[in-house]
Amino acid sequence: MSTLKVNSIEARTGDTITIPSGNKLSASIPGSVVQTIQASMGDRLALATGGSFTKVTGLEASITPSSTSSKILVQPNINIAGHSSYYTVGIRLYVNDAHITDASAADGTYGSNDKGCFMCVCAQQWSNYTRYQATSQYLHSPNSTSQQTYSLYVTDQRDNSTVYINRYHYESNSDYMHTTKSFITLMEIAQ
Repeated sequence: MSTLKVNSIEARTGDTITIPSGNKLSASIPGSVVQTIQASMGDRLALATGGSFTKVTGLEASITPSSTSSKILVQPNINIAGHSSYYTVGIRLYVNDAHITDASAADGTYGSNDKGCFMCVCAQQWSNYTRYQATSQYLHSPNSTSQQTYSLYVTDQRDNSTVYINRYHYESNSDYMHTTKSFITLMEIAQ
């Protein structure tokens, strides 16, 4: 195995990428992945939301950016269902328990009932084994080298009811539950 040590790399355009002393090359190239973190949670949860956004306990991932200019690519993947004969579930993304997604408020088109979400899953009732693996991405600019902890909050705002994670809404026959896991993957992207 060989090691190549350089102080800078010059592109054809004449631009130079300088490598700070002691740092790895990948940490200095814009767009490169500096570090990756993944957290998973396999608990079956029944969250009584009461119509308010409620934290999905046990599902969070933390990362400490190496530079204030870095961005964090957040990729949540959650197995989720609503309750019985109800219809909609909203999901929001939080960092350090503060809401960060860009669909945070209603624009007034549909009145005060539209709260805005990062993700949403809906069913014509959840009573027939319906559930979803909801996934999305968000590129966050924390402008910090302090630890950032990302989590998801969920609600059944329409019916003020229960939201289920990694399971169906009922557990009458455990032979058919098919318990799953939910994940949050974080990637620090150099800028």
